[in-house]
This record gives sequence, structure tokens and C-alpha cells, in this order.
Amino acid sequence: MKIFRFTVFPLLFLFLFSISTFAQKIKVEDIIAKHLDSIGTAEKRTALKSLIAVGEITVQSISPKNLPAQGRIVMASAGTKNFFGLNLNSIDYPSEKFSFDGKKANVGYVRVGQRSLLGNFILSNGLLLEESLLGGTLSTSWAFVDMTDNKAKFSSEGTKKIDGKEVYAVGYSVKGGGDVDVTLYFDKETFRHVRSEYKRIASAGIGRTPEQSSGYSETRIKLTEDFSDFKEAGGLMLPHTYRIIYSTTGQNGTNEIQWNAKLTEFAFNQPLADSSFDVEND
Repeated sequence: MKIFRFTVFPLLFLFLFSISTFAQKIKVEDIIAKHLDSIGTAEKRTALKSLIAVGEITVQSISPKNLPAQGRIVMASAGTKNFFGLNLNSIDYPSEKFSFDGKKANVGYVRVGQRSLLGNFILSNGLLLEESLLGGTLSTSWAFVDMTDNKAKFSSEGTKKIDGKEVYAVGYSVKGGGDVDVTLYFDKETFRHVRSEYKRIASAGIGRTPEQSSGYSETRIKLTEDFSDFKEAGGLMLPHTYRIIYSTTGQNGTNEIQWNAKLTEFAFNQPLADSSFDVEND
């Protein structure tokens, strides 16, 4: 019995360890393949030519805290073209518009000659639109849908936890894509895309003297997209709850703004004019 005990238990330990190691070493390519299957069949994905998602949205500054603004959100895409728009009941923040016409990313003004904090971040990090990262699977050209011409590099960042659930973290980088750090998260069980994180560090300002310069500190900027409440729509499994969090931490303290959207209407394969994806001509 002693021989049995000391032989079986090490073998059992090695067996369990090998399962754990296998789970941790899943290839990025396998994560992506399983993720695409989680959206829908290859036939359904290929048949998707355009997608429109509409819903209600609430925008609120969390720090410093202020009254929320409410309105409508529209996300539209056709092929590689994308549009993101908000109409809000706020004088200070009446709208928000981003577009990518297949060649150029554009960000609309909130007021004459002025863009929002979110708009400025998107404009200075054009790959969010150009690489079809913003909006995740709510876009026909979501970064992973067509990998044939995708020049991005992917890296496994292991597993993490989001709201108590384990997820796979995948790093995403593009040559010449700027200094924004991109990490995408996929549910470990369903392989659904549940979060995107974009991080950037802005260098500290330079004063007129060394003493002034020492008083400046770098600014850390973080944009997070959360996707949840997945339901079937048009034969595809799509998120119906969409949240954006923009935060900065630096010289002027911490600022955080949230956009919380509930998507209630979806339309598929509807004809969309090219002008729909040109914010400048809107």
C-alpha cells in the first residue's frame, strides 16, 4: 500500500499539472479562432456586409462628479468603414462623432473648433478606428474578422480576472501604430470579447527652468471598452451592453468619464451611403 500511495499520487499531481499547463499555453491563434466561432458560423460572418446598432446611452463624469447626460447612440459599419455617433441632451456635450471611410479616420467637433477629451484621444490614436478596434464585434470589420491582410502582431499576456471571471489577455500591436498599448480580453469559457484596454503615457511638461520641470509629472491615460449581455441578433452573438471608460491621472489629479449604452435595435445588410462615414461632410 505504501508503494501504491507514493506512486499514484505523484502521477496524479503530474496529470493535473499537465492539464493546467496546457490550459495556460493555449496559442493566440487558437484563442482568435475560438473567438470568431463564438460570434457565429463562418457562413454568417461572411454574409455580414453591414451592421447598424442603436440604443440609449448615459454619459457621466465620475471624477469630478457631475450630472449625467442622456441620449442615443448609433454604431454603423460596412466593410472596412465605420461610424460612431452620439446625440445628447447636454449643452456642453451635445454630440460625439467618429468615422473611418476606409482610408482616413475623422473625429467631429463637440463645439466649434473644439473636440472632447475622448475625441482628442481617438484622433491622436487613429489605429483604434483604422484597425477596427473601437466597438469590437459591433463592427463588420472587427480586427479579427479578416486576418488575411492584418499586419498586427499578437502576443499572449496570460490569464487575468475581470469581475471574478478568468479571461485570456492578448496584446495587439501594429508597426507605426504610435505609443498606445493595446490589450484585448476574451472570456476563458466562451471566448467572447469582453474588454479592450488602451493605455498611453504622456510625458511630463518642460518648464523654463529645471526647478519648474521637476514640478511636472507624466499623465497616464486609459481608455477601456467593456462588452456584456451577449444575445443573438441576426444569427450572430453580439453584446447588448457597451461601456466606455476614459480616465487620466497626472499633474491635475484624476479624471474619469463613463459612457454606458444599452443597444436595443440591430439592422443587418442595409445599404449605407459613403457619406455616412464622412464626419467632415456631416
